[in-house]
Amino acid sequence: MYGSSSTFSKDDHVISIPSTKKMTAAVIEEVAQRDPKLAKRIMTNRRSAMKSKQRKKVYVQTLECNIQKLQFEAAALIAQLELWKEDTRCITADNNRLKGCLHNILEDIQLQDTLNYHIRNEVEHLKRLIFSNNISEKLI
Repeated sequence: MYGSSSTFSKDDHVISIPSTKKMTAAVIEEVAQRDPKLAKRIMTNRRSAMKSKQRKKVYVQTLECNIQKLQFEAAALIAQLELWKEDTRCITADNNRLKGCLHNILEDIQLQDTLNYHIRNEVEHLKRLIFSNNISEKLI
């Protein structure tokens, strides 16, 4: 049949009990007539095994759901990262362009300052010349 195991009854007689794997209800009923405690234990074990399988199924489904959520989140984060990388490239390019503009502006300011310095010197020189000419004309 399904294989069997042996156990001793209260009267110390060997009772042949079929293996509990895939026992039909009829076989369990037969065992229950011979040894009610054993049949009860078999049924308790079966219920416990079914509950355990159900918990495992729920656990696996939960893990699969979490995996899907995390994969979706990872894909969204990768897309966001790519956008930020592109933004960073654009900002870096703008920053380099602005640095070049700033450098040109600073050069223009230095040139303007140098020009102003020379113009002031020229104005001072001309003022001295005019002043000295005015003094010379007054003396003459």
